[in-house]
Amino acid sequence: MQETHKSMKDVSFWFAELIEKNDIAWPKMLHQTIDIHADVCIVGAGYSGLWTAYELLSASPELNVVIIDAKYPGYGASGRNGGAVIPRINGSREFWGSIKGKTGTMALEKALVEAVDHVGHVIAQENIDCGYTKNGMLELARTPLELQRLVEALQEDRRYGHGPAEIRMLSKSETASRITAEGVIGAKLTVNAACIQPAALVLGLTKAVSQKGARIYYNTPVTSIESCLATTTHGKVHADIIVCAAEAYTQSIVTERNKITPVHTSMLVTEKLSEEVFAQIGWGDREVVLAEHPFLHLQRTRDGRITIGGDDNRLTYKYGSVPCTDGPAEDKVFATYREELVRLFPALANVKIEHSWQGVFGARRDWAPAVGLNKKTGIAWIGGYVGEGLAASNLASRTLTDLILGRETQLTRLPLVRELPRKWEPEPLRMLGSVAILKMRHHGMKMERKTGRHSPMVDFANKLAGFTGFTG
Repeated sequence: MQETHKSMKDVSFWFAELIEKNDIAWPKMLHQTIDIHADVCIVGAGYSGLWTAYELLSASPELNVVIIDAKYPGYGASGRNGGAVIPRINGSREFWGSIKGKTGTMALEKALVEAVDHVGHVIAQENIDCGYTKNGMLELARTPLELQRLVEALQEDRRYGHGPAEIRMLSKSETASRITAEGVIGAKLTVNAACIQPAALVLGLTKAVSQKGARIYYNTPVTSIESCLATTTHGKVHADIIVCAAEAYTQSIVTERNKITPVHTSMLVTEKLSEEVFAQIGWGDREVVLAEHPFLHLQRTRDGRITIGGDDNRLTYKYGSVPCTDGPAEDKVFATYREELVRLFPALANVKIEHSWQGVFGARRDWAPAVGLNKKTGIAWIGGYVGEGLAASNLASRTLTDLILGRETQLTRLPLVRELPRKWEPEPLRMLGSVAILKMRHHGMKMERKTGRHSPMVDFANKLAGFTGFTG
């Protein structure tokens, strides 16, 4: 794996940081597959694949588990994300309720809250040095319209059983006591949320599953998945169960095309900031921070930097849903996020952006994740988190573990367990539709910021896209 270290620096700051600290000693991994037999073959060594292997081998150590990845563990969104472990999942409460009713939706939300703690528990148990810090999440409101939406969301939270000990509103002054961001008039605080160094979690999970007996094959692209068979560029893997956990890179598997499409995203990270700067900003508890118009996620890293990123598909969509190349964010994306960072924190106007990177996360056609197992074919599916995968992937993997082991549990009764939605439209329809919808959303949000009133255009664009929102 040593030969990949130089290219890892282009993947994300998170990998670059580990390399600079000489802290990326991978466990032994294999390359040639030829002809392999296993009980379970997991395609994809991101969070979904690694968590599934971890849970399977924790429950049944005798299992023969093989993990195959076209690159190396964490190459995709798992090594590039914002590091927010939050009890949130794509798909609105109405969407999940249409599958299992309000009770099922409430059970899903409870399971997501517990997943945040389960991630922390495994990190502590396996002694993974990824800076897990559980100090909550702040969703900032900078306009009366945004504040109104947060209040309405809180009222809905109450109807779904979330009390003040879990989620509550903060006044302008209460928010300022935690973080000083320009124009903020209030915030919604979710207590049960954490932040991490994403690539360090990947590395720790890779070591843990290797120690439990999983065989990991890197630089081994899978070309097709059939009943009890995964065909790779180096041979075949025969297994009772084949788990497709390739997420945004599912398009490269002929038999899986158009089940998940990649959505582009980018991130920036500042240089290390001085205590004087943080004296102005605050943010001493390192809460996860979200903001809107456009959607932004931010983290204060454990070594005193600030990361910022979001969904930039409007600026970078590529025909055929081709994943972006490794390397820095495109100039127009870089400029957008730099501008948003300074808009939030004017004190950072002259701060250097030390690193930027881009990547993709996976979205299913109904913009919601799915977990399932076809017992006749032995093919299992997991993923489609639409950028909300850190806690959700842990929950999904434990759910899939129960399905594979034939255990009927509270997790297997969650609405997350469902059939795959219909596939994405073929090109050029996908590109034409995506560009039109994203432009409508962008224009609608721009008008909302300008007028302070809700834009029906955003609702119309969401309806056309099939996007219902999120839960949590």
